[in-house]
Amino acid sequence: MPITKNPARQELIAAHVDINLADVANNVAAPALDLPVGAVVVSGAFVTTEAWNSTTSDVMDVGDAGSATRYLTDGNIRALGARVPLVPTGIVHDATNNTLRVTWTSGGGAPTTGKVRLEVQYFVKGRAAFTQG
Repeated sequence: MPITKNPARQELIAAHVDINLADVANNVAAPALDLPVGAVVVSGAFVTTEAWNSTTSDVMDVGDAGSATRYLTDGNIRALGARVPLVPTGIVHDATNNTLRVTWTSGGGAPTTGKVRLEVQYFVKGRAAFTQG
């Protein structure tokens, strides 16, 4: 039996959110970005736009309701300009886990600076913007 070709096409959708030190608490998951039902993350990253200054380290996790570290575990965001890629998993998000959450873990002290941008690219399963052929 031959493969049934799918003519449906869609562009990747890009979303981002800026996260400041004041927006997060140490070791507490914070909702950061909502995805539509059916979304599949294919790439993304944290980009440090202001250096973080905890005593020894600053890392971020990215996950959802199903797994706090689904896309990133302990990504080092400390240095200005750092770019830490997310790791796509192929999961299709549903209504119970369509919010990406970030968890910042401080290396101690009382940090006073830190900003990152969370960038995410995804497609939505079953959606078509146009057809090919």
